[in-house]
Amino acid sequence: MAAALALACVAGGDAQKFRSGVDVVRVDALVTEGNRVVTGLNAADFELRDNGALQTIDAIELESMPLTLTFVLDTSGSVAGGKMAHLTSAVDLILRGLREQDRVGLVTFSHRVWQRLPLTSDLQSVRNVLTEANVAGGTSLNDAVYAGLALSESQETRSLVLVFSDGMDTSSWLGHATVERAARRADAVVYGVAVAGTELAVIDVGQGRSVRIRPEYLPGQTDFLDAIASATGGRVIKADETANLPKAFEEILQEFRPRYLITYSPASDAAGWHTIDLKVKGRRAEVKARRGYERTK
Repeated sequence: MAAALALACVAGGDAQKFRSGVDVVRVDALVTEGNRVVTGLNAADFELRDNGALQTIDAIELESMPLTLTFVLDTSGSVAGGKMAHLTSAVDLILRGLREQDRVGLVTFSHRVWQRLPLTSDLQSVRNVLTEANVAGGTSLNDAVYAGLALSESQETRSLVLVFSDGMDTSSWLGHATVERAARRADAVVYGVAVAGTELAVIDVGQGRSVRIRPEYLPGQTDFLDAIASATGGRVIKADETANLPKAFEEILQEFRPRYLITYSPASDAAGWHTIDLKVKGRRAEVKARRGYERTK
């Protein structure tokens, strides 16, 4: 299935098939103090406000729910050769870290977007399909992220969308704003991994003459992924080069597992955008979570 996967979701304008979080709102939150992930908290440790109003937390889960992982992977021409081998190794490392009840979906993109696999527990099929993927063409990053969000929607699992790209969008139909609005309405958490678009030779002249190669990101290269990740409570890792992809992918899975999945029933049924403010009581902890949700009548 090609780019129609993403575009079909917007055939009716902005009323995509993303859940609006009307009855129960899910907040997937990462809690850290310094560089340490904080675990062992319960509902009483959190203060949650919806449009400024204090809410009652219905449930909180840590690691117990199955994971839905949707890969959104750049297979444009710039990823050919050794870069694709590094990407395949990174995906395989993630697959080996999944559990029996987890499911995986695969979207690849160049100048077109392809749903290679719907959500499946057959991890070997993910390896096989990725190995056979054609590496060529431009970069439809916006469309691909939208497709990944649509594919990841699940009310029974925790949803992670892992996006990799080594460049900027060159051929999408959808604009940044459309995809960001979809991300703000989705339950999925988006993590991005970027590698430098170019390399810069740095010459040191001192007692000896040396040349160092420094990764160089294109101006604004990660702006889109930064915005999507921030809206959903994720983040973007700059891996610099594809040889570092396995480490970056593994870091994402290790960080995602201990996140808290918090659910609550909003006290207000007012239509429109609802801002979520989640804090840990009595601690100088940082909470990374979705910014809010949109409620429709």
